[in-house]
Amino acid sequence: MFENSLAYIQEKLHGFVPDTAVILGSGLGDLAHIIESPIIIPYSDIPNFPRTTVAGHLGRFFFGKIGKHNVVCMQGRFHIYEGIDPFLIFKVIQLLKSLGVQNLIITNAAGSLNPDIPVGAIMMIKDHINMSGKNPLISTDLETSFPDLSNAYDKNLRTRIKQIALENKIVLYEGVYIMVTGPNFETAAEIRMFQSFGADAIGMSTVPEVISAVHQGMNVVAFSIISNMGTGMSSDDIDHKNVLEVVQASCQSLQVIIRKFLDQEF
Repeated sequence: MFENSLAYIQEKLHGFVPDTAVILGSGLGDLAHIIESPIIIPYSDIPNFPRTTVAGHLGRFFFGKIGKHNVVCMQGRFHIYEGIDPFLIFKVIQLLKSLGVQNLIITNAAGSLNPDIPVGAIMMIKDHINMSGKNPLISTDLETSFPDLSNAYDKNLRTRIKQIALENKIVLYEGVYIMVTGPNFETAAEIRMFQSFGADAIGMSTVPEVISAVHQGMNVVAFSIISNMGTGMSSDDIDHKNVLEVVQASCQSLQVIIRKFLDQEF
C-alpha cells in the first residue's frame, strides 16, 4: 500500500536510518523540536500518504538525532474518528518498521478517570482496554497473526523511565488507558462504567498503534498527559482547545523524560 511512500521517504533521508519513532499526540508537536537540524517531510508531500485533519496535529515527519538514537518524530497521528481505516494505521506502523524503527514511543492527551491522577499529570501507560470496537489487524491483506499483548508496554523500558523521572524529580503516574472511538467526549454514565473496568485514563488514539507495533516486533512505551477530568468528575467544561492548552503546559516535563530516555542505549 505504501511502497511509493516508503521509496519517497528513503530518497529524502539519504541513508539515514531511524531506530526509534516518537508519535506525538494532540498539543505535543513541540517535542519534535528537540531534534537539531532535522530532515522535515510533510505528509502532504509523500505519495499515497494520508493527511491529518485534527487541530494540534501539523502532519509531518521530523528525522534526526536525539541522544544516542536516530529518531523519527511523527508530528501528527491518525484517528479512527477521522474516518481512517484502522488497517491504514497498521500500514503506517509497518512503514516505520520498514524504515528501520525498532522502538516506539507514543504520546497522547487523555482524560483522567482516577481522582488521584490530576489534570496536568504525566501517566505512563502500563496496559490498555480497547473499547473502540476496531482492530488494525483485521484485513484480508494481513497474514493471520495473534500477537501476545502481555508485555505490550515494555516492562524493562518502563522501569528505566520510572528511574529517570525519580532522578529528575518529575512526578510520574502509571496506569491503564482505555480507548474509545470518539470524537465526542464521554457522558458521565460512560465515565462511571469505564472506572468500574479499572481504567485510569481515557482517550481516542494509541491502542491501534500499540497493537500494530507489537505485531511488528517493536518495543513500546507510551505516555498520556492528563488534560481534563472525565465528565462528571469536575465542574469544568471540556473542549479540545482547553485540552491543547493543558497539554502544552505539561509538555516540558515529558520532553525531559524522553530526552533522558533517548540518552540511554536500549
